[in-house]
Amino acid sequence: MIRIAIKPMVNTMKHNSIILAGALALTAPLWFHTPAQAADSGAPVAFVTDQSSGEHLARVLLGSDVQNSAGENVGDIRDLVFDSSGHISTVLLGVGGFLGMGEKNVGIPFSSLTYTADKNGTRVITVALTKEALKAAPAFKATEKTTMDAVKDKAVDLGNKTAATAGQLKDEAAKKFDDMTKTEPANKK
Repeated sequence: MIRIAIKPMVNTMKHNSIILAGALALTAPLWFHTPAQAADSGAPVAFVTDQSSGEHLARVLLGSDVQNSAGENVGDIRDLVFDSSGHISTVLLGVGGFLGMGEKNVGIPFSSLTYTADKNGTRVITVALTKEALKAAPAFKATEKTTMDAVKDKAVDLGNKTAATAGQLKDEAAKKFDDMTKTEPANKK
């Protein structure tokens, strides 16, 4: 066991950061299992070193255009939903709107997408749905929130509170202005 004695010294941020960094560096080997051991079972982990030809990176799929069987762009992949076993169950397509305005996310089963390549070898993602069917589909409602969702919600709340406060201040200023103009003596000639 490694013991670190920390004597009271000048309590500066830099000093405390150096002490913390040193303590972390000395005790780091105690925190981690060897990379080849699974934390729960102790069984060796088989590392994956290459992407197979039938696999797709999420970061490549996100934002990809999706076409219908007529070759029309009907939306783009906005998110992926994983089931409890880690498999993609649902794809969220951003449909409708213009330049992101008025767009909604529609959930479709991942299995309903087909992947082919065009004559240049570029991946083409197709779904057997029309633009109209996707626009008429109900919007997907997520139960989890990302950090970005929470930030957006907070920004909307702050914007609403600011607008309400600004309205109150405007009303108060207008009332004070009215009171001031009523009480001023009339100029006599």
